[in-house]
Amino acid sequence: MTSILTKLAIWLWGPDSKDRALLAKLDVTLLPYFSLIWFLFGVTRASYSSAYISGMKEALGFQGKEYNYMSTAYLVVYAVCQMPGTSLLTIVRPKYVFVTANLTWAVLTLITYKMTKAWQVILLNAIEGGFSAIAYVGAHFILGSWYKRSELGIRAAVFCVFGHIGTMAGGWIQAGLLASLADKGGLPAWKWIFIIVSVMTIPVALFGTLSTPFIQRWKYSNNVMAYWMASRGYTTIQQNNYPTGIYASAIVGTIFYAIISDKLQSRWEVSIAIGLTFIIGSAILVSSPSTDAGYFVAFYLLGTTFAPQAVWYSWMADVTSSDVQLRAITTGFMNSFDFAFVTWWPLVFYAATDAPNFHRGYIASLVTGALTLPFIGLIAYLEKRDRARGVIGRVAFESPASDDERDGREDDSSKLVDTPINVRSAEVSV
Repeated sequence: MTSILTKLAIWLWGPDSKDRALLAKLDVTLLPYFSLIWFLFGVTRASYSSAYISGMKEALGFQGKEYNYMSTAYLVVYAVCQMPGTSLLTIVRPKYVFVTANLTWAVLTLITYKMTKAWQVILLNAIEGGFSAIAYVGAHFILGSWYKRSELGIRAAVFCVFGHIGTMAGGWIQAGLLASLADKGGLPAWKWIFIIVSVMTIPVALFGTLSTPFIQRWKYSNNVMAYWMASRGYTTIQQNNYPTGIYASAIVGTIFYAIISDKLQSRWEVSIAIGLTFIIGSAILVSSPSTDAGYFVAFYLLGTTFAPQAVWYSWMADVTSSDVQLRAITTGFMNSFDFAFVTWWPLVFYAATDAPNFHRGYIASLVTGALTLPFIGLIAYLEKRDRARGVIGRVAFESPASDDERDGREDDSSKLVDTPINVRSAEVSV
C-alpha cells in the first residue's frame, strides 16, 4: 500500500522529495482555497442572471437596460481595482488582503436579498466589484509565484474550472429553489440564492487565513442563451438549466488546452486553436441556424473558448516570472484591459432591449475572434525572439529569506504561514 501511495505521489508531484513535499502542500491548501473562492464567485455572478429571469426583474422594477447597467457598474469598479489590488499583494501579506475582501464580498451578497429597488442592486454590484476584483487576478498572481512552467497551466485550469462549475451550480441552485423553496419563510426563490451563497462563502473565506500565506468577453455574466430560449418557449427552469452546458464545455476545453500547453511548455499553439473555435462558433450564430440544435451547438462550442482564462495567464506568468513587480502589474493590467471592453460591450452589442435578436453582437464576436489570431502570432514571435536573446525566462527570485529559511520552507509547512511571496521556479534553461 505504501509503495502504491509513493508511486502515486511521484506521478502527481515528481521524483524529488523536497520539491514533491512543497508541491503537495500547495495543492492541498493554496489551490483548493482559490478554487473554492472562484467557485463561489461563479455561483454569485450566475445568481444575478438566474435571479433576474426568476422574479427579481419584476420584484425590483428593472426597466430597459438597467440589467446591463447593473453588470456594467460591477465591471467598471472591478476593472479599476484590479491593478492596485494585485500590487497590494506585494506589500501586504496576501492572507489579510484575500480574507478581508472575500468576507466583505460575502456580506454584500447577503444584503442583496433585502433590496427593494433596482438602483440599490446596481449600487451594491458596484461596491461588490471593488472587493471581488482581487479574486481572479490575485489568484493568478499567487499561483504564478509558486508553480513551475510545466505545472502552472493545469493548476490555473483547475482554478478556472471551479469558476465554471460555480456558474453551472448557480443555475442549478436557482432551478432547485424555484421548485422547492419558493415563498418559504415569506421569501421568493430568487432571494434565497443570495442568502445561501453568502452562508457558503464565509467559512471558505476564513479558510484563507491558513492557505493564502503561500501566497471573454461577450459571454461574461449575460443571459444571451436564456433570452434566446425564452423566445423559443422554453420554461424558466429550462432557462436556468440548459445554459449550464456552456460551462460544462468550458471545463472540458480549459482542462484539455491547459494539459496540452503544459506538455508542450508553450501556449501559442492552443491559443490559435481556441481562436479558431471562437470564429467557428460565432459564424454559426451569425448564420442564424434554422433549427434549435444549431444554436445549442454554437453556444456549447463557444463555451470551450473560456480556456484562455488559464492558458493566457499562465503564458503571462511564463514571460514575466523573473520580475515580481512587473508580473503583479501585468496580471492586473491584463484583466483590466479585458474589462475595459466588457464594461461597454454588452450595452452596445448585447443590450437586454435587443433580446432575443443579438445578430450584431454575434457579428462583433466573429470579428473579434478573427482579430485575436494575428495578435497571438505576434506575441509568440516576440516570446521566441526574447527567449533566444535570454531577455525572458523563469529564473530564481531572491526573497528576503536566507537560504536556510528557504530550505526550511520546503520541509516545514508551519514556516509557510508568514513567508513573503517567492517565485519557486528556476527554469533558466527554457
